[in-house]
Amino acid sequence: MKNYQIGFRGAAKRDVDNLYQYLIHKFNKQTADKVSGSLKHSIERLSAMPGLGKDAAELSELLAGYRFLPLKRNTVFYRVHDDKQLVEILRIYDNRMDIIAHLLNDR
Repeated sequence: MKNYQIGFRGAAKRDVDNLYQYLIHKFNKQTADKVSGSLKHSIERLSAMPGLGKDAAELSELLAGYRFLPLKRNTVFYRVHDDKQLVEILRIYDNRMDIIAHLLNDR
């Protein structure tokens, strides 16, 4: 089975950048690099296993067609495009946020 490409929406790119800057400001570059590396590794796993995350319809029926990958401190929301062999990263949220409210506002 061929690996899927990983693509980031603009909002997801901003989420990664904002997380990195926050970690540098709150902690240090070493911590920011470690957390970012772990996040990148988790997202890269979706390339080989796009179904790794959970069906977002479990959270709200309005999110049918989306998937999410819960991690220790963040949750990655994405969509799988089988026809394009693409995993599209939509947003990356801090687990302390009201993720459902943010997602429904972003739609």
